[in-house]
Amino acid sequence: MLIKNGKVIIFEENDVKVKESDIEVENNIIKKIAKSIEPDINEKIIDATGKVVMPGLINTHAHIAMSIFRGTFEGCNLYTWLNEKIWPIEAKLTKEDVYNASMLSILEMISTGTTCVNDHYFMSEEIRKALEESKLRAMITRVLMDTDGEEASKKRIEEFVDLYESRDETNELITYSVSPHGLYTCSGKLLKEARELAIKYNLPIHTHFLESIDEIEDIKRMHGEEASKVLKKYFSEIHTILAHGVKLNDEDVEILKTMNCSIAHNPISNFRLGCKIADVTKYLQNGINVALGTDGQGSGNNLDMFETMKIAALAQGGIHENEARIDSKEVIKMATINGAKLLGIDKKVGSIEEGKNADIIIVDISKKLDNIKMIPNNDIISNLVYNTEGRNVDTTIVNGEILMENREIKFIKIEEILKRFS
Repeated sequence: MLIKNGKVIIFEENDVKVKESDIEVENNIIKKIAKSIEPDINEKIIDATGKVVMPGLINTHAHIAMSIFRGTFEGCNLYTWLNEKIWPIEAKLTKEDVYNASMLSILEMISTGTTCVNDHYFMSEEIRKALEESKLRAMITRVLMDTDGEEASKKRIEEFVDLYESRDETNELITYSVSPHGLYTCSGKLLKEARELAIKYNLPIHTHFLESIDEIEDIKRMHGEEASKVLKKYFSEIHTILAHGVKLNDEDVEILKTMNCSIAHNPISNFRLGCKIADVTKYLQNGINVALGTDGQGSGNNLDMFETMKIAALAQGGIHENEARIDSKEVIKMATINGAKLLGIDKKVGSIEEGKNADIIIVDISKKLDNIKMIPNNDIISNLVYNTEGRNVDTTIVNGEILMENREIKFIKIEEILKRFS
């Protein structure tokens, strides 16, 4: 295909720039980026006049089968929300529930510009089935924990091994992580087992980390030392994805700087559950990679990464007052290339570059009533962060394949999925 006449978001010399260019895609790879590319006779032409062409958004922490919890249980803190609300309902979910809820979330992501998601859930074969049918890029897992006993823990490990070993090795869109739920829900024995699995299969670790103030003492009681020391004890040499990282102190930051880790920042979920907000400006200034996530819809409300970008930027302004803090360019990187680095796929995706896989979205910024918030468009990058919504996404392309064009998703039976929900 050939995408013509777009305003392309390019990362260049650690800067984010807007360049008027065409993009030629051959098979699934970005072949050429230049002005006025002449199309081949059989190429599909996408006219991006009045539109921004940018890397697909990467949601680095989500629970995509949690769409059924959207708008529920407001006003709870994290522990009450998990123990009294979410986990009792999740224990009753069927495979059909998980598949249907995953399909609903996948539609939400495709329609709002997310091309890759890092999931953290269970009944993962059903999630994988939905992802395979939808052709979205993803990292998946089967979450591990042992607060309810060794037998339950053993069963979860077996389910993870079955999930990984039954994978389609030819499917490069779906990768895997080993995912202990959190340091406060996993014993030292289980963390050691997770470490061994990660080493055996050469996979990253994906875990919740210091999301709330209660975890600090709970982890210390369970493991006998501070959370960051526990983390380094078990995962020092393993690429580690830390969801949240709200409660990091200066000592934690110094320890994380010595590890191969990234933080998946989930600002909306953290605000909703009263967890305060992570100082990601400080983390980035200390050389720790930070990307963005939505969490599940029960706490994050939706999977619209444009909304997440806006809140992430505004929150740092709130906690830093007039100090130096992240700007819209940094937030764009957090939603794209930083997310690819977090998942270890930045050589393939995360930016629009020749030779990379074509994970691309096209955002409508044309002058019309639906885009009234963007007019006048004095700064395209700022407008993408502060005034753009997922519904402004016109086209979503994953691995060179068009999943949505002109806001139409034709290969999924949308009405059938929607009518399964009240």
